[in-house]
Amino acid sequence: MIINFNEHFNLPAAEVYSYFHTPADWTRLYGLAGSSRDLGGGWYAIALKRFPFPLVARNTEQEPNELVRWVFRGFWSGRGEARFVETTDGVRVEGFEEIAVRPLFFLSPLFERVFLEKRFRAIWEMGWHRLRKRKSPTSSPNT
Repeated sequence: MIINFNEHFNLPAAEVYSYFHTPADWTRLYGLAGSSRDLGGGWYAIALKRFPFPLVARNTEQEPNELVRWVFRGFWSGRGEARFVETTDGVRVEGFEEIAVRPLFFLSPLFERVFLEKRFRAIWEMGWHRLRKRKSPTSSPNT
């Protein structure tokens, strides 16, 4: 499955980027995520509630406040990317996450569509909602 995103936040790029600095930081973005475990070599296992297998991910490329790319291994396979584009009133996050269930091979797309896609989209939406609730440190109390 591929989840594309193009979201705007009235926050500084550095603040939004901080949620993508390492996969361990994803737990701050997604309220549904449980704890993370450092596996070494930049790999992290992120427990997801109601999912039996953690996401095992590593960032492969980073340009602070501009770009993050990551990959998955283990039960999950895939990759993702987030670009942070500063705007006059905040930052736009553009990118995608492509993720599949490795052991299911050619059956993975059907399984994803029926059982996983809605849940993964909901996880991303929770993260975006959490960011939208945050107030910019430069906004006035009346905005």
